[in-house]
Amino acid sequence: MGNAPATLKVEVDIKHTYIGDLRVELLGPDGTVHLLKDYGVGGSGHDVVATYTVDASKSPASGIWNLRVHDNAWWDSGKIDSWALHF
Repeated sequence: MGNAPATLKVEVDIKHTYIGDLRVELLGPDGTVHLLKDYGVGGSGHDVVATYTVDASKSPASGIWNLRVHDNAWWDSGKIDSWALHF
């Protein structure tokens, strides 16, 4: 299948009470980490509902892709409602 596109679209729907506490990353099948959203972005807003574009052209298209979310504050709550890749 070759490599993933240079304009890979990553759609996320994450419910969270304080999105500035979140880092959102896409992990390619080869272990490459693509940063979608870093800590501090979004401030005290609620929920991350967005489509990010990443250059994933160095990662193979086939294989297992994962979404990883770090929360640097233990007192907030959240969940990943959905996410999708658009090749």
